[in-house]
Amino acid sequence: MNLRIRNYVGYAGAFTREQSFQAKYKNGSRVAKVRTEKGDTNPIGVTGTVLGSISHPEVGVGYFIEWDDFPRLAVFVVEWKLGAQH
Repeated sequence: MNLRIRNYVGYAGAFTREQSFQAKYKNGSRVAKVRTEKGDTNPIGVTGTVLGSISHPEVGVGYFIEWDDFPRLAVFVVEWKLGAQH
Protein backbone atom coordinates (compact mmCIF):
# COMPACT_ATOMS: atom_id res chain seq x y z
CA MET A 1 0.00 0.00 0.00
CA ASN A 2 1.45 3.37 -1.05
CA LEU A 3 0.03 6.14 1.15
CA ARG A 4 1.81 8.96 -0.68
CA ILE A 5 2.55 10.85 2.51
CA ARG A 6 5.15 13.51 1.84
CA ASN A 7 6.28 17.02 2.67
CA TYR A 8 4.67 19.91 0.82
CA VAL A 9 6.32 23.26 0.21
CA GLY A 10 5.26 25.80 2.80
CA TYR A 11 3.97 23.20 5.30
CA ALA A 12 5.54 21.65 8.37
CA GLY A 13 4.66 18.00 8.83
CA ALA A 14 4.30 15.32 6.19
CA PHE A 15 0.79 14.50 4.95
CA THR A 16 -1.24 13.37 1.95
CA ARG A 17 -3.66 15.37 -0.17
CA GLU A 18 -5.42 12.15 -1.14
CA GLN A 19 -8.89 11.46 0.20
CA SER A 20 -9.98 8.12 1.65
CA PHE A 21 -13.12 6.70 0.05
CA GLN A 22 -14.35 6.13 3.63
CA ALA A 23 -13.81 9.75 4.72
CA LYS A 24 -16.80 11.39 6.38
CA TYR A 25 -15.15 14.81 5.96
CA LYS A 26 -13.93 15.54 2.44
CA ASN A 27 -10.75 17.43 1.61
CA GLY A 28 -11.32 21.15 2.16
CA SER A 29 -14.08 20.54 4.74
CA ARG A 30 -14.14 22.71 7.85
CA VAL A 31 -14.02 20.66 11.04
CA ALA A 32 -13.91 21.23 14.78
CA LYS A 33 -12.32 19.17 17.53
CA VAL A 34 -15.20 17.67 19.53
CA ARG A 35 -13.43 14.99 21.59
CA THR A 36 -10.03 14.77 23.20
CA GLU A 37 -7.87 12.34 25.11
CA LYS A 38 -4.94 12.66 27.50
CA GLY A 39 -1.89 14.00 25.71
CA ASP A 40 -3.72 15.95 22.99
CA THR A 41 -2.31 19.38 22.22
CA ASN A 42 -5.46 20.98 20.84
CA PRO A 43 -8.52 21.48 23.07
CA ILE A 44 -12.16 20.88 22.19
CA GLY A 45 -13.53 23.69 20.04
CA VAL A 46 -10.54 24.46 17.82
CA THR A 47 -11.35 24.58 14.11
CA GLY A 48 -9.45 23.72 10.98
CA THR A 49 -9.45 22.47 7.41
CA VAL A 50 -9.06 18.89 6.14
CA LEU A 51 -5.95 18.56 3.95
CA GLY A 52 -6.26 14.84 3.26
CA SER A 53 -7.29 11.50 4.77
CA ILE A 54 -6.30 7.86 5.00
CA SER A 55 -8.00 4.65 6.16
CA HIS A 56 -6.62 1.69 8.06
CA PRO A 57 -8.59 -1.42 9.07
CA GLU A 58 -7.38 -1.29 12.68
CA VAL A 59 -7.65 2.46 13.24
CA GLY A 60 -10.42 3.62 10.90
CA VAL A 61 -10.22 6.95 9.09
CA GLY A 62 -7.62 9.52 10.01
CA TYR A 63 -7.31 13.08 8.76
CA PHE A 64 -4.51 15.54 8.20
CA ILE A 65 -5.81 18.83 9.58
CA GLU A 66 -4.50 22.38 9.31
CA TRP A 67 -5.77 23.99 12.53
CA ASP A 68 -6.66 27.67 12.28
CA ASP A 69 -4.43 28.54 15.24
CA PHE A 70 -1.45 26.68 13.74
CA PRO A 71 -1.47 27.57 10.02
CA ARG A 72 0.73 25.61 7.61
CA LEU A 73 1.20 22.76 10.12
CA ALA A 74 -0.33 19.39 9.17
CA VAL A 75 -1.58 17.39 12.18
CA PHE A 76 -2.96 13.84 12.08
CA VAL A 77 -6.30 13.34 13.90
CA VAL A 78 -8.52 10.26 14.10
CA GLU A 79 -12.11 10.69 12.93
CA TRP A 80 -13.82 10.14 16.31
CA LYS A 81 -12.24 13.36 17.60
CA LEU A 82 -13.77 15.53 14.84
CA GLY A 83 -17.13 17.07 14.04
CA ALA A 84 -18.39 19.32 11.24
CA GLN A 85 -17.89 23.02 11.86
CA HIS A 86 -21.22 24.84 11.99
